[in-house]
Amino acid sequence: MGDQLRAREEAILLGLLMNFLETREPVASKRLAAQCAEGLSPATVRNILAGLEEKGYLMQPHPSAGRVPTDLAYRYLAEHVAMEAGGEEAPDWSEVDTLVADGSLNALARAASNTLAERVHGLAFAVTPAAGELRLRSCELVPLSAGRVLWVVVSQAGQVLEAVLRSPEAYSHEELRWFSNYLSETYAGWSLGEIRGHLQGQVEGERAQCRREIRQALALVAPYLLAVPREREFFWEGASWLLDAPGADEDLGTVRALLESLQRKSQLLDLLDALGREKPGLRVVLGADWPDPASRSLAMVAAPFGGEAAGYGVLGVIGPMALRYDTTIPLVLRVARLASLASTRL
Repeated sequence: MGDQLRAREEAILLGLLMNFLETREPVASKRLAAQCAEGLSPATVRNILAGLEEKGYLMQPHPSAGRVPTDLAYRYLAEHVAMEAGGEEAPDWSEVDTLVADGSLNALARAASNTLAERVHGLAFAVTPAAGELRLRSCELVPLSAGRVLWVVVSQAGQVLEAVLRSPEAYSHEELRWFSNYLSETYAGWSLGEIRGHLQGQVEGERAQCRREIRQALALVAPYLLAVPREREFFWEGASWLLDAPGADEDLGTVRALLESLQRKSQLLDLLDALGREKPGLRVVLGADWPDPASRSLAMVAAPFGGEAAGYGVLGVIGPMALRYDTTIPLVLRVARLASLASTRL
């Protein structure tokens, strides 16, 4: 958690952070001293603040002003809250039932983002698992026209994917029905990534000695699976809260950066993927963590949701750097857990 702070330094830093998040104004040593449970004098608090400033946690907008947090201070607060929020409370199963009411992973993700937005009074998002993680429940091949076949895939979590496949051969309805049944029965419960790996092995190695219909079925769907599908749905709710947030009228640039980051969702998805590979679990992104300099006034708190059958998606909150990490982090973790439990009921 950065430099190891002494207990007194941590108490003063956390006190200043909470003051600033409530008022959005520089915090003076006199105010902190008056609120300090240890009864420290303003001079002692001022010395501690000077030390924290030297360590990079605080800065002064100008010499006569109080101090404000830096990126490093927000990161310290986020990590402190995350450690304190490690325990799990008993879930409210009625909330789980509400998330799963419509019976599909897309609907669950949309409901989770809406629930989170309402609870944080801010902008929340949810991203469904990558297509390669979805596990096959069934599939169907339908002729469209000469050389074109529609492939409809239904996942175990109720996700539906569609793709138009090109075929040099014309297949009858009966042949495509046989192909569909074979693929559904053979690969039920497999993830699309696992099916892709199986087909890749066949393409690169010696083809198994099997009946012609099986080779035709595999050859028909192989181009789609070998292309490593990454389709994901991205839902976000709560944009109306942005203009009501404290300081929004004074910092329209932050609001603009937030909305632009949502428009560049492919970059956001790549960032979430990279963070997931580096450190699974709760993710806090702020300051220089953002690859795009235009987003560095923002903060994001995100957590994975889902499970083995549904795959893993991500939900979270994006807002200004001065985010209420003390309430946002526990809420993100709670809703992510509810969404994970809901995913097991799809």
